[in-house]
Amino acid sequence: MKTRTEYSFETPQDAIPDNRITDIIEAEVVVVGSGTAGLVCANSAVENGLKVILISASSCPVARGGSTHAIDSKLMRGLGIDYDVARNFKQEMDRAGGRIDQGKWYLFARRSGEAMDWLIDKMVAAGYTPVLEREGVDPDGILSTYQGSHCFIAEKGKKNVSMGQPLVVKTLSGLAEQAGARIHYRRIARQLVRENNNTGRVTAVIATNPEGEYIKYVGSKAIVLATGDFTKDTEMVSKYCPEVLPLVDRAPVNYDTQFAYGGIYAGDGHKMALWIGAAWQYTVPNAPMLRSVAGPSPQPYQGFKGLMVNKYAMRYCNEDVNNTHAGFIQMRQPDWKVVMIWDAAYAERMAPWYRQGSSVDGPEEKIQDVIAEWESGVKTGRIFKADTMEELAGMLDLDADTLGETVDRYNRFCGTGVDEDFYKPPRLLVPVARGPFYGQPSNAPILLIVCGGLRTNVKMQVLDNGNEVIPGLYAVGTIVGDMFAGCYSFLPSGINLGSTCLTFPYLVGKELADM
Repeated sequence: MKTRTEYSFETPQDAIPDNRITDIIEAEVVVVGSGTAGLVCANSAVENGLKVILISASSCPVARGGSTHAIDSKLMRGLGIDYDVARNFKQEMDRAGGRIDQGKWYLFARRSGEAMDWLIDKMVAAGYTPVLEREGVDPDGILSTYQGSHCFIAEKGKKNVSMGQPLVVKTLSGLAEQAGARIHYRRIARQLVRENNNTGRVTAVIATNPEGEYIKYVGSKAIVLATGDFTKDTEMVSKYCPEVLPLVDRAPVNYDTQFAYGGIYAGDGHKMALWIGAAWQYTVPNAPMLRSVAGPSPQPYQGFKGLMVNKYAMRYCNEDVNNTHAGFIQMRQPDWKVVMIWDAAYAERMAPWYRQGSSVDGPEEKIQDVIAEWESGVKTGRIFKADTMEELAGMLDLDADTLGETVDRYNRFCGTGVDEDFYKPPRLLVPVARGPFYGQPSNAPILLIVCGGLRTNVKMQVLDNGNEVIPGLYAVGTIVGDMFAGCYSFLPSGINLGSTCLTFPYLVGKELADM
């Protein structure tokens, strides 16, 4: 008899009987998921001599973003870029309040250069160019990004390089098949098979094909889950990250989604593992990838640095924050409505400008190009523009008198160089004084995914509630637990792709070959 649980996903499904299985397919390693993590693991395993099958619910390889963090890669060495692991990681541990798995972070520090070099070789051979994203520099040193975010581009000199991950999965899927791995698309994993009444080894995963038939994929060495996030399961979000539940897109899961806000997947791998005894990560709530996108941002992953007001036209924070923190702050404002306000001189006062995703060897964005982007936003209705502050207030549905008082007070701080309300650094006290004036409202931050889930050790073996290894079961990619806590800050930009999706699955493939 099933035990009653608070959430439906906590109730294990009935075991799929053998007489419903229409086919059994065997390999040494079965990888579930055709995103970056699954394809890296499949390539690493097959090139180390293992027989590999990758199954995927999608009809093609899937990827999103492109920033992939690594340390001491050949690209970084060639550019003479040093990476202060001790300082940078100490800062990340502090931001997380110590509630992350340090073993995983320092494993990444030791081996990510090797993994990135492996990927660079494959991508260069396929005709793509590796580049480093430009670093976002905070003179105070608190919100600076760590320069280690790699991306791959099809044409050198391309302005925005932050969306190159589809090139990676396209390349890796082709290489895996060339090396002998079998890839079965449109196979939705439904259930793990664990011996001895869920006390022994995980030996297989059962999936359905497009016809609804059950197929058992047997892995003599391992089943590797690379099934992505759980954000589209509202019950899971309610339990593990309730703050962002209103931001979840309620549309049905589309396994072919390449990039979307509001979550991607519904935790298929998480649930299958929980049903056979896997433990959830230690840190709850899980860390969301959350961002505020209103207002022009001067550097990668930084938030708007000018004047920000809420629905009552009142300033509400020190605007010296990055995009993620700005999103959390926004969610603490009435109705979540915030408005960014700036003037025509803002671009010049905040120069030099860096477009998010631009590479270290790419051109800096010119001030006139920045203003042209504003004007493009005005044409599409995303940004409002007016000759007077009173006119702008009307466009933004703000009280004109209150906004005028707020702007006057803020401008006074800009003149004295002392922010008496929120102590913003003098260098960022840019007045809103010379028309035309611009305003951009936001009614909610954007949610990408919620990170983490399954408790794993540094070998990516899935653990049970007693912290014992569940034999035969591994997890890689976003499903890996305890990498992040509080929020995904984007300050080590691309750290999820670089660690859980590249370094860890690369190492798992090698580890399995040595078993």
